[in-house]
This record gives sequence, C-alpha cells and structure tokens, in this order.
Amino acid sequence: MTIKSLFFWLLEHIYHYNIFIPDENDYDDDDNDDAAKDPAIILKHQLYSTRLYIPLLITILYILILIAVISPQDRSITVSNITPTLFNQLSLEHADTLSCPCSNIAMPYKAFVSHIIYFHPVCSSVYVSKEWIQALYLTYASSLLVNDFRTTAKSQVSQHY
Repeated sequence: MTIKSLFFWLLEHIYHYNIFIPDENDYDDDDNDDAAKDPAIILKHQLYSTRLYIPLLITILYILILIAVISPQDRSITVSNITPTLFNQLSLEHADTLSCPCSNIAMPYKAFVSHIIYFHPVCSSVYVSKEWIQALYLTYASSLLVNDFRTTAKSQVSQHY
C-alpha cells in the first residue's frame, strides 16, 4: 500500500464514517407512522450529524485541555526561620494568599504587650475595703453618741449610692 492509496483510503473512511448508525433493536417498526422514511435521507442526516459532532467534540476537548494547562496551579511553600524583612516582602507580593500557620509563638507576649492597672483614687482607698463597709453596719450604733460618725455613717454613705 503506497502513501497515496493510504491517504485515499483514510479519506474514504472519514467521508463515510457514521457514528449514528442505529443498532438492530433501534429501528422503528411502527406501521402507524404515516411519514415516509427514506433510508437515503436518514443516512445523509446521520453523516451530516457525524461531520458536525466530531469537530465539535474535538474542539471542546481541545479547549478543556488548553484551559487545564493554562490555568494557574496553587502551590504551598513553607518558609522556616523567616525574618521580618522577608515576611514584609512576601506580604507585599502575595498579600491575599499569604498565610502563617504558626504552631508556636516565636516571641513571648510580654515582649510587645504590657499592662499596668491603675485604680481610681476612690477605688483604691480604704473606704471601699471590706473592713470599712462592715464597720458602717454596726449593731450597737444606737448606743453611741449622736455626734459620733459611726451612728450616722450607714445612712450618709447609702444616701450617695
């Protein structure tokens, strides 16, 4: 077989290739169908459908493969012993995709967090201590003199709250 005859053989097979030939059980045996079905017209439609279907299938597969090849692939890169300079550079280049899955803290909190508690002078005075509050509610306050603060302390303090 020469190259020329091989080419014509391939061309003939492509020209007469039909993927829509029905199986034996697929033929319509209805006698109630009034429309005449010419086998030549049916074969012609099947060949046209094949000639349309095969290029469309090849084109769609080509586009899908091209999209799969061109689309960017995600990669995870772990950088150990990162410096603040390198982290700043990476955050500028990859701000929306950069993540830091740290499992332990490299720097203790006390290096950058400090807290000093200051109380209001009244809150830190002796007048809010437990002993002072209990002293306001003396059971024997009525036995003291009238001008003694302890007799009226309870009413004076509760008046302001």
